[in-house]
Amino acid sequence: MKSIRMALVAVVATAAGLVVGPGVAHAADTQLGIDVGNIAWEQYTSTNSDVAYRLKERSGADCNFYTGFWADPNNDRYDGSGYGTCGPVSPGYMYRNGSKTWDDVRWRARAWCADFAKFAFYWGGAKYTGLTAAAGSFRTYGINNGTWHGRGSGYVPRKGDAAVYDWDGNGSYDHVAIVTSYYDTTTDGNHYVVGGNQSNAVTHVLHGNWESGVVGYASPAKK
Repeated sequence: MKSIRMALVAVVATAAGLVVGPGVAHAADTQLGIDVGNIAWEQYTSTNSDVAYRLKERSGADCNFYTGFWADPNNDRYDGSGYGTCGPVSPGYMYRNGSKTWDDVRWRARAWCADFAKFAFYWGGAKYTGLTAAAGSFRTYGINNGTWHGRGSGYVPRKGDAAVYDWDGNGSYDHVAIVTSYYDTTTDGNHYVVGGNQSNAVTHVLHGNWESGVVGYASPAKK
């Protein structure tokens, strides 16, 4: 019963910020982290039909909107990748010629958890220089910007942090997702994330802290 109550509290708190049990010292959410976390959460919960459509892969493996956003030459933030289109076209905000525009985005295919997390950093107003389609780029980003909190640091994650995972412990970074809430009495507790490419979709899931392969957290840095 206790674990059920804890999970319910975390779900209710997700949109508002982190929830931490008694006795845990932790830094308050930053406004930047709140903004980044809200972008991820709003993608998952939006009732806009165009946003809801982009939450699942289409027309083959890894075909997704978020890679399309970064790989679309019409986007002022085009990352230079050469991936071909993979079927769908759906609208979304991008910058074209310096103006924020709601326009068609041609979907691309590649592993896309980092593309989703980078999307949240970007629209949340965080620095995104150095982030790539690789989950491990968030660890490098955190180290370079002084916002990395690794295993054993005693850090309690905050809303908007990018949680980086190594599922099999082999030193290769397998996944990244955006923290939306945290609840436990120790730093070895559970956290909730919204992430892309989780069961081929954008989903909101509960992960154990270190037990589920987390290698650390990269907090968003100011521009």
